[in-house]
Amino acid sequence: MDYLSKFNLFNLTKTAKQTIALYFSQIGAMFFGLLFTIANTRLLTKSEFGTLNFYVQLLTLIALIFEFGYFAAGSRLIALEKEFNKEREIIGALYIIGTIISLGYIFVLFIISFFVDNLFNSSIKYLILIGLIPSITFPFQFFIQLIFQGSNEVLKLSLYTLLPRLLYFVFIGFIYLFGFFSLKSSAFMYVFSFFVATIVTVIISKPEFKNFKIHLREIIRETREYGLKVYIGRVTGMIGYQSNVLLIQYFAKEIEVANYSLINFFTIPISVFSRSLCTSLFKGFASLEKIPPRVFKINFVWLTFSSLVYLLIGGFILEFLFSKKYSEAVSLILPMVLANFFMGAFQPYNFFLSAKGKGNYLLKIAGSFSLYTVLLNLILIPCLKGYGAALATLISMLINFLMHYSYYRKTIKRK
Repeated sequence: MDYLSKFNLFNLTKTAKQTIALYFSQIGAMFFGLLFTIANTRLLTKSEFGTLNFYVQLLTLIALIFEFGYFAAGSRLIALEKEFNKEREIIGALYIIGTIISLGYIFVLFIISFFVDNLFNSSIKYLILIGLIPSITFPFQFFIQLIFQGSNEVLKLSLYTLLPRLLYFVFIGFIYLFGFFSLKSSAFMYVFSFFVATIVTVIISKPEFKNFKIHLREIIRETREYGLKVYIGRVTGMIGYQSNVLLIQYFAKEIEVANYSLINFFTIPISVFSRSLCTSLFKGFASLEKIPPRVFKINFVWLTFSSLVYLLIGGFILEFLFSKKYSEAVSLILPMVLANFFMGAFQPYNFFLSAKGKGNYLLKIAGSFSLYTVLLNLILIPCLKGYGAALATLISMLINFLMHYSYYRKTIKRK
């Protein structure tokens, strides 16, 4: 009986339990993120809130660049490995590689801090400098997700998903009570929360630092054959996806960044379940010929139901949670809900292609995605600002879904 033949949400099999655990950890993380967003939207000016989001987006984008395909390659090696001890050894080797990469990351951040404000007419130089040391763990966010995805340790991934947001809420609660809440303190606590959570997660993952040279050769070989293609695709795709915030900042400044970032955060739970489901199934996908139909059915039911809820009452909830000063952002809900629908719809295809090592397909998808996303942003954002970014995101996600579906069909036809 294969890995997914037991998948039955109503009997709560291991896969179902993992999906639910990861989804609710992500929802929990978003709940604490919601509390932090409410606090920041109410205690900071709209311009300061936009600056904070620009700072976080910049750190995240650069962190994704500092991966170089090693993490994706390591994740696939872990998924294919049958022996637990060897899994731990590969994880240990990846942590060593990740530490070296992270040192390079904070060095580049330090250099960037001296010209980013002039380039984007922003004010985040000081935020980068005061948070430089704890920022060293930012590349580990994506890295740890891939490790636990490959090893099918979804409960540990659930903990890591929730812990930094919980810590962040606790930390900003303390600084508010003691009268130290500000843009600078909020930004610092954001990166410090991830620093603490990452250290805890590394410890509980129980890496083994044995046979490093042997596993390093394996990781490098897999990186050349698979990981590098995924990396190039991911970086080009994320540059396209993240270009909206950078271009909004460039053409329309912080207030429009605040509107778009808020709606993006507000609507993301629609697609989060799809990623949770597919993360739980990733190791099983590696041994399957195609995706079971019930995976698509469960995913479609969720996406349809959640999207309808957002369209019916999303505007009311938005104004209730974040105050009426963000009422102009309500117009962005429709395109961003539809964008998240398509984002969730292509997750099964994306995870399946990754598990099958289809780096060439993923590279082509991501390269195309980046190109048309940047073009759409350049066309729509100068004219429509935040709404233009939302429309560009919707169109990009629709095309991305169609491309994933096309390459999935090619993959299963060749079996």
